[in-house]
Amino acid sequence: MNKFFLLCISVLLVSHPAVAAMTGGGGGSYSSSSSSSSSSSSSSNSSKSSSSSGSENNSSVSNSTTTSYSSTQSGSYGTKKKKKKNIFDPFDHVYGLIRLEKFAEAHQSLKYISVPTPSKQADRLNLLGFTARKSGDLISAAQYYSEALEINPKHIQALEYQGELYLQLGEIDKAKQNLEKIKQICWLVCKEKKMLEKAIELTLN
Repeated sequence: MNKFFLLCISVLLVSHPAVAAMTGGGGGSYSSSSSSSSSSSSSSNSSKSSSSSGSENNSSVSNSTTTSYSSTQSGSYGTKKKKKKNIFDPFDHVYGLIRLEKFAEAHQSLKYISVPTPSKQADRLNLLGFTARKSGDLISAAQYYSEALEINPKHIQALEYQGELYLQLGEIDKAKQNLEKIKQICWLVCKEKKMLEKAIELTLN
């Protein structure tokens, strides 16, 4: 009986391939599908890799272009930009002393300053007159202002400071004459004109 049962099973296995497929024969089909899928995946990955590579190349080109533009702009900016020249002013120290109201000390410093041009010499004489006047030496101040205006008759500051000196000396008409000179030189608004106008107004009132 057992032999007959085994014989029947053997016949069924041989005569029905579907049964064989159920017992593992379908593995080849799965393998093929897997291989196809793997191939497709590989192809897709290859395509992505190629696309990525292309993108990276494009990015590299773009970065290169940007770098080149940036470099060009930087170079252009560097060549076009004009650096401010440090212009030496021989009176910087004096201005500091004047702001601190150390007029006598500023006056002494001015005596030892040498200047390269007549224009600067007029500035120096004007400052000597200003510091002398602020120190109470009105006679010396008058002399310095006169010398400054001999070099530059249109020196507005010297005219304004000399006008203030005239007011201190009670010579109001001379101060007014200086104001008229300033108005002829300075048609537009200038602080020296306003300063002397105010000083004359205060003196008259």
